[in-house]
Amino acid sequence: MKLNQSRVVGHSEFDRERLLAFSGLLSKSSREFEFLLQGKSMRPLLPDGSRIRVRLAAAADDQLMVGQVLTYVAQDRMVAHRLVRSVKSGSNRYLITRGDATVCCDLPVLAASVLGPVIGCCATGSWQPVGPPPERWFGFRWLALLISNLVGGILRVSPAAAVWTAKRIIGIHRTIERATGFLKRHAARGSRPGAAL
Repeated sequence: MKLNQSRVVGHSEFDRERLLAFSGLLSKSSREFEFLLQGKSMRPLLPDGSRIRVRLAAAADDQLMVGQVLTYVAQDRMVAHRLVRSVKSGSNRYLITRGDATVCCDLPVLAASVLGPVIGCCATGSWQPVGPPPERWFGFRWLALLISNLVGGILRVSPAAAVWTAKRIIGIHRTIERATGFLKRHAARGSRPGAAL
């Protein structure tokens, strides 16, 4: 299943270990790096095609705060999403992130996968700091909180069960989005002048 996550262009050929090793080399020579962002899950704050600047984290626990936009390694790509929860499970620390434009949280990731926080965005030719998430209607905020709390609660007990649950929620959400899109298109066709009913 391909998740709807903002990801960095041109790095699909790297695997997770190579990306983490690469970030380790960067941290010795430079504290920041830039990438071109692809995806719509962080719009309008980080639009598709914008450049982002990432400050490398010195360690997995380096100043990671809920509300920050983080860049982390997920499978064979890097993702830039907002941190919504941090959960300790056994001896590991996991992070739950979410794109600003989606109600579903991502699959939980180990804190060790974090490359660093996004500290700037360039979409219009000048660099801007990364701001807070856009204001959403109450139902969106409530559902997003419910989903992340559910996944976080399960994560405390079993990381595998939390991943399974998050995958199922994402799948259900996608099915609902497709059905809604189909109904909207069908209704639009039926409301055009001269359309047969």
